[in-house]
Order: sequence, then C-alpha cells, then structure tokens
Amino acid sequence: MKYAQSGLRLERAGRDEAAAMGRTRGFDADQMLTVIREQFWSHGYEGTSTYDLMAATGLGKGSIYKAYGNKHELYLRTFDDYCGGLVAEARQALAPEAGGAPLERIEGYLLAVTGRMTRQAPPVGCYLTKATVDVAAADKAVAKIAKDAYENIASAIESAVREAQSAGEVGMEKDAKGLGYLLVSVVRGVDCLSRTRVAADVLTATTQAALAVLRA
Repeated sequence: MKYAQSGLRLERAGRDEAAAMGRTRGFDADQMLTVIREQFWSHGYEGTSTYDLMAATGLGKGSIYKAYGNKHELYLRTFDDYCGGLVAEARQALAPEAGGAPLERIEGYLLAVTGRMTRQAPPVGCYLTKATVDVAAADKAVAKIAKDAYENIASAIESAVREAQSAGEVGMEKDAKGLGYLLVSVVRGVDCLSRTRVAADVLTATTQAALAVLRA
C-alpha cells in the first residue's frame, strides 16, 4: 500500500511539474521509475545524484522529494521492485505449472538467466548483484531486500530439486537446500564474471557444470 501511494504521489507530482512548465510529460509513474532504476543501475547509488534523476525524468527536485522523500527511499523502491520481479520469474519458471520434468525446469531457468547475463552489451550486470556488491555492506535496508531475494530464489530452486528427487531425477541423499544456494551462488558469480568480459561460452559451461552436480 505504501508503494502504491508513493506511485500515485509520483504520478501526481509529474502532472504538477508538467503543468508548471507548460507541457505534458511523455511517460507515467511506472515509466519514471524505470528511468530512475536505470540511472541507479548504470551509475550506482553514490554515482547518481538528485540532479541526475532530475535530468533523467524531467522532474524538479521538489517533485521528486514530494513523491518519495529522498534519494535513498527512491533507490529502495526501485531495488525492491526489481528484486520482486526476479523472485516472481524464478517461481513461475520453476513451478510444476510451468510444465516439463523438474530437472528440465531447473536447467532451463538457470541457463536462461545465464544467457541474459552474458548477452548484455555493455555488460552492466544484474541490479541485484550490483547492489549487493556496491551498497549492501553499508546499508542494512538494501542488504535485507537482497537477502530476501536470494533466499526466495534459492527456495524456489530447492522446491524444484525436491520435486526432482521425488521423480527419481536427483538422488535423495543430496541436500536440496544446499543445492538451491549453490546454484544461486553460481549464477551470481557468472554475473560478476560477465562484467569482466569472460567469454559467454565459458560462463554457460560454468552453469552447466554446476547443474551436472544434480545428476552426479
């Protein structure tokens, strides 16, 4: 509810600002948040000033502050929304309703995420990984959002591993929770390595090697 109200305030602030400047904005509140997220994602929290956000959105400082209070709250909003999207994607891809054998769903999901990371040009990395490395150690709120995202994604993988165990695809002796975190850690490592321009085929092979642990 708090975020919904904030979104309405941002949209209202945009309309007010547009009226004051005598022209209509070409994007709505969701589009503004996407533009703001791209600023934080590309330049980092410290590397993004309020003036950068003003230039990117076309809003004045007063309108931005009226909508979210300050830069930190706006960063948390965009980061929380992004992480929520990652969790929803994992749950949808790994759920039984997605169809296919459990192990196929796990492999398909992780290779799809790996492919998305290795195809970036330029390789800016995932917003979640970047915030974890750049901000989480010094910001408890960011750390909490990131931790929850990792836990929820690992849990979705764990559930699929347990399903694979029940189907006889993965040995019952394996630690499903540990495998969930292992695979999350591998993909996050792939994201970091992709930013150094390690070859895409090498990174894909890395994810495949981790997946082979399920079958071993």
